[in-house]
Amino acid sequence: MKKVLLLSNVPSPYLTPLFNKLAHDAGWKLLICYVSRWNRNVGWSETQACGYVMNGEMVLDEERQWLRRFSSQWAAALALLQKLWQQRPDYLVIYGYTRVPQLAALAWCFLTRCPFAIAGDATYYADNARGARRFFKAGWLGFIARQAAAVLVVGKASRMFWEAYGARPEQIFEALFAVDNDWFAAESRRQHAKAEAFRRQKGWQDKLVFLYVGRLIKRKNVDLLVSAVQQVRSDRAVLLIVGDGDERAGLETLAEGDPRITFVGNASQQELAFYYALAEVLVLASQTEPWGLVINEAMACGLAIIAHWQCGAAVDLVGDDNGVVLHSFTVEELTRAINELTSAQEKVRAMQACSREKIVHWSFEHAALAIRQAVELTGQPKGVAVQPSPVASDLEKTR
Repeated sequence: MKKVLLLSNVPSPYLTPLFNKLAHDAGWKLLICYVSRWNRNVGWSETQACGYVMNGEMVLDEERQWLRRFSSQWAAALALLQKLWQQRPDYLVIYGYTRVPQLAALAWCFLTRCPFAIAGDATYYADNARGARRFFKAGWLGFIARQAAAVLVVGKASRMFWEAYGARPEQIFEALFAVDNDWFAAESRRQHAKAEAFRRQKGWQDKLVFLYVGRLIKRKNVDLLVSAVQQVRSDRAVLLIVGDGDERAGLETLAEGDPRITFVGNASQQELAFYYALAEVLVLASQTEPWGLVINEAMACGLAIIAHWQCGAAVDLVGDDNGVVLHSFTVEELTRAINELTSAQEKVRAMQACSREKIVHWSFEHAALAIRQAVELTGQPKGVAVQPSPVASDLEKTR
């Protein structure tokens, strides 16, 4: 039985179900390791994070509590190296390439010639390194691309990123970013009656609800969205802002006095499904957005999408058939997009139906299969002849 170690930063509502699907389907001895249980850069609370760790998974920085008090990263790296020494896996799947535990995993692979797949959410359009940083990044990622057995990409812009650093076509496997489409679709349908009651309570029966979901931080450009709604001519457009962050107080001040704009704070997964059931259009106008999984969630729930063309998810998932693609970061263009959809009810319905159709193949099943392909088809140390296997042959047919 193939021994595979998978390293990721933190458990999440997006990757953890994928890893569990992989563990169920692959037929490997799979050890899933997380660097930490939670960090401040994720969009959910530390309390919620406890529910994302399943039995059998390892949280590395908790193995050495004495060192964790000084450095979570070094505590995780030492625990990982001990586990690698004990288990000697046949293959590593590594999410990330800059933090200490990931660097330790890569060093292990370089020294032992253990094959590995590299993964992450970096995309071509969000790659803003300049000057000396760009020089060193190009050298480091070029080296990783040459050494990796496989590169797992999450979409077109992710593929472009790795190709720019030298990844070869035969290395690249499309483990497309996914959410639990079936759950979001079913849960939003289940909450439809509750959403309709909320509409009546707010007097929104004839309104088009535009929705923002995410952290309220500068690069998300929520201020542009608030200003755009304020300039919209029709009173049929209302905006619901779900999330919290450093910019919230300033945004509430900016929106003050406009009854069409409502802030609701953070939301759990169940609450998100309610807000998706309540809305018709999701808006994501971020300055830099490596992916934007809220687009997947919203499309699974049947929402039209407004997003900037450089947003990772928009490159693959958003077009004129299911939304509006923005080409600038201006209030004027965003206002035009909102005006256009507010005055075209039938067009919005067609876009919503198209979103449901387009998102079907962006599933955990497809992503897990791609990771299996990567491991089974590239899982020999460098210099060792590849031995054909029935599993690899079956997977190659689907590629």
